[in-house]
Amino acid sequence: MSRLTKLDPYVFLMPALFFVIGAELLPAGYTIYLSFTKWNIITSPEWTGLSNYLQVFSSPQVLNAFKNTILWLIGTLGFPIVLALFLAVIINSVRFQGFFKTVFYIPVTLAPTVAAVIWKIVYSTQNGAINSLFKVLGLGSFQLLANSSINTFLMIGVWAWQFLGLNLVLFLVGLQSLPKAPIEAAKVDGANFWQIFYHVTLPLLKPISMLVIANAMINTTRMFAIPWVMTHGGPARASETLAISMYRESFLLSNMGYGSAIAVIIALVTLIFAWRNLKAFEPSA
Repeated sequence: MSRLTKLDPYVFLMPALFFVIGAELLPAGYTIYLSFTKWNIITSPEWTGLSNYLQVFSSPQVLNAFKNTILWLIGTLGFPIVLALFLAVIINSVRFQGFFKTVFYIPVTLAPTVAAVIWKIVYSTQNGAINSLFKVLGLGSFQLLANSSINTFLMIGVWAWQFLGLNLVLFLVGLQSLPKAPIEAAKVDGANFWQIFYHVTLPLLKPISMLVIANAMINTTRMFAIPWVMTHGGPARASETLAISMYRESFLLSNMGYGSAIAVIIALVTLIFAWRNLKAFEPSA
């Protein structure tokens, strides 16, 4: 075999390697460098060591954004995934599956910004559908998105509405690709529906479950569009996520070093949760 032939695989890998280095590794490395500096875009970066990270962990606004990000993570790992699995099990055993998949999948085709605009109108104090219903029931109107106690949960509901269909379709694909033999064997042994689901179906769905959970974690730790469009992180930055804090500090206040430190923390949080997810779904020895 000639030397050129041996190098062929590496030659074919070069474009992808250059893309990964240029579009991912170099920007990530530069962001990490900036996180140790003070930079307002106009002047040259000034090395400040760990001061940005110390400021992050002492800032009430950023700590509140971290809390909101965790709420988003818990909310999007709970309701839209559990409900999607429940609906997938039901739809998998009925007729007209294509119709139900289409109906639930339609919101996924919307950009998160569009979904946020639609639901901002629905939650509106003046003519929103929910407040109109409250008025018909004689309950008056409520400032839903201006209420810092509930607006994060309302926005998590928007995310659940939009991405429930994606999780549903993924679970349906998993259910329809399961081997029939273990399920039939469990039925012969006298197992009921819930016993089959918990002890047979659910373990066999681990690969799809890992994909759904990993996708939810990655998307929610960098959640920006929905809370930014609906509340701009308000009132008084009460509903900010880490992604909004990063955007505000970097591009609105020109604190690029501080914003880069928040970006690094977002990346670390995402990596930690993704790693924990992979460990949880590792096959037992």
